[in-house]
Amino acid sequence: MMVPVSRKPVTHATQCGAVLLAVLLSVVLVGACGSRTTGGGSAAPAAAASEPAGAETPYEGACPSGENSRPLAKTRFALHAGLGLGAFHRYIYKPAREGKFRANADNRGRTLAKAAVAGLFTAHELKVAKGFAVANPTLCNAIQSITNNFTGLVDKLKNGSATEADVDASQSSFDALRQQATQDGFGFNEKNVTVPGAD
Repeated sequence: MMVPVSRKPVTHATQCGAVLLAVLLSVVLVGACGSRTTGGGSAAPAAAASEPAGAETPYEGACPSGENSRPLAKTRFALHAGLGLGAFHRYIYKPAREGKFRANADNRGRTLAKAAVAGLFTAHELKVAKGFAVANPTLCNAIQSITNNFTGLVDKLKNGSATEADVDASQSSFDALRQQATQDGFGFNEKNVTVPGAD
């Protein structure tokens, strides 16, 4: 004899909880597995695998005035800043320009959740890039400014209040960072990247 099982109706809160759980799991997987690029770029884990332990540790201190002793600082800065820019453009900037963040857009909640995951990835890549930008105080300060900007943008993506103006402000921050980086000999290009949990 089978015992009937009562099932609770799926509520909006339950669906939001499931989305939040998926976002958090994605962030953990990104941290555990590293990022990867698609297309012609090289994979980030392969770059990190050949480096000494702790080489990718994010820099947490104030921008110094002295020289950076970390090897290949320019190359590593370009890799991480490029990955951050690629994730920002693919998952945040382009959907915003296409109107997918607007209140009446189809699948707006899903788009914002994916953008929030990509925003966390971008903020992480910028934080790591800062660790290699410390040789140049001006560049270090510029990347700190964009990191602060992204913290605010990610918060707005999470609560669904991000607007095209917020995204445009982040694009302007990236443009300023690229210009300053190029002037300081740390130029970087956008990398084609796939962020787990944002596809």
